[in-house]
Amino acid sequence: MRLQTTVLGAGVIQGLIFWWLWHALKLGHWPATEPLAYTALLYAAFAVPLVIYCLQGIARFPAWLRRAAALAYLVVYAALGAYAAWASGATGRQTGLEPANVLAALVLGFVSLSLLCGFDVALRRWNYARLFNYTWRNGILLVTAAAMTGAAWLVLFAGASLMALIGVKQIKDLITEPAFIFPVTSLVFAAAFSLGLARAAMAESIRRFWLSISSWLLPLVLFFGVLWAAAVPFTGLDPLFKTKSAALIMLWFAALAVKFSNCAYQDGEISSPYPPWLARATQAAWLSLLPVVAIAWWALGLRVAQHGLSEQRLWAGLVAAIAAIYAVGYALSWLKAERWIASIARTNIVAAIVLCLGLLAFLTPLADIQRLAVSFHVRHVTAAHGAIEPDWNYLRWRSGRFGREALQGIAASTDGPTDGKWQKQATSMLAQTRPFETAPTVVSEAYVQEKLRVFPRQQMLPASFLKHVQASKQDWMFSKCLEASASCVVWLGDLNNDGQNELLLFNSERQMHGTVFTQSNDTWKQAGNFSSRGSDGKFDSARLEDAHIAQPDWSDLVVDGKRLRLQLNQQ
Repeated sequence: MRLQTTVLGAGVIQGLIFWWLWHALKLGHWPATEPLAYTALLYAAFAVPLVIYCLQGIARFPAWLRRAAALAYLVVYAALGAYAAWASGATGRQTGLEPANVLAALVLGFVSLSLLCGFDVALRRWNYARLFNYTWRNGILLVTAAAMTGAAWLVLFAGASLMALIGVKQIKDLITEPAFIFPVTSLVFAAAFSLGLARAAMAESIRRFWLSISSWLLPLVLFFGVLWAAAVPFTGLDPLFKTKSAALIMLWFAALAVKFSNCAYQDGEISSPYPPWLARATQAAWLSLLPVVAIAWWALGLRVAQHGLSEQRLWAGLVAAIAAIYAVGYALSWLKAERWIASIARTNIVAAIVLCLGLLAFLTPLADIQRLAVSFHVRHVTAAHGAIEPDWNYLRWRSGRFGREALQGIAASTDGPTDGKWQKQATSMLAQTRPFETAPTVVSEAYVQEKLRVFPRQQMLPASFLKHVQASKQDWMFSKCLEASASCVVWLGDLNNDGQNELLLFNSERQMHGTVFTQSNDTWKQAGNFSSRGSDGKFDSARLEDAHIAQPDWSDLVVDGKRLRLQLNQQ
């Protein structure tokens, strides 16, 4: 009874705090006027009740430690929230919430709570069976509580809609009020979690049944791992790298192998889930994951060398590091043949600790992921000496205060193109007041020339085309190119042997498709479109300098005055 009171009480308080924060944001009073305070309270209000829920019913877990843990998570998550708002540069009624950072904070909370639940205070060490059982218990109950909360709202809306059919609309009006939504949602979630705690034995039975079935997928996964490792020496890595998502695919494969290995091992109480011959075979087959993870690292390294480090690649690096711990840790079990993958327990604990440390570093000033990504990005484009454009929109709108500080540095720097293009662009981006802000209403010829890069370089945009762009600046063909954060490329040449240049306007600097323009008496009109068949749509615009006109391999056939244009299959 005391357990239910604690959980329900935490749910009610959480709902009231959420309603108060929403009300403050809507009306514009404190704490919504202070982004650091508001986001700190939001993080803490979300985290602390979940800590209270997940620490209920833990065997040999003192009450003083439960209270200390709730206080510690309150302080840590309030600090994480305040720092997130500061790093985003939020002002006014902005919160600075970034989806990736929020998800990382949730993962950090769940994994760290699992480690806390699995720690045996009396023995002062981790007990893997304890960690496994409470991690799965909390995970199942959280998912079940979320599903039950959704079902409860479905019933409320169905009932309210039914009553509205006979003119009783007050119920529907009531359940759509924020003062009802936030407290009721939190209370229903808490009640569902509390009910799950009271029926923990049933959840455990369902878990064991599901894991036992899932464990038989491990031999299939490892069979493909062995098949892949055996085939790679003959196929080479070129087909793999051409996918441009090699690291992602291989890391997902490694994650599946880890998942099904843990389904088979469970809490380690059974010596082996398979017959002896299959147990030995799966343990040997796990060695195939070593080259999978190693080549995933290689593929990720090639992408970093080519395109530099971004936030996504930094997150991928953390995932790859965890995958390497699993691959090496589980492989070491081969040295101890007396027990099936004996090192799973120890490896899982090490991986969980490293994951928590990595997430904590990326979410704090220790190694803020946006700060690192911005620093690497600026260093990468600067080292290219103008051959690579900075991602202006990322620096201005998607990287918080660090991106804006980088723009200020570019605006005051002498690095980059010698014509001062970067300095002008950085200054223009800093002046923007909203994302993807377009060019000024009045577009000068100089502005058009700056936004349209001409190839071959000895060519110049015809004055008549400059006037055409000025007059048609709102057309979709030109508006994207004229945005403050964008630019396009143009190729000039005589494509139909009429003595006048045609103009190919590429939709962006990296897209191999666009619009063809022709001129007649200084008047330009759209003649058609162009694209590259079979291309992935991306190219290096600098290659237009060496572009040349090619005659068709196959001529058209004219029948009864109608031209038959041949479209051949790609060889």
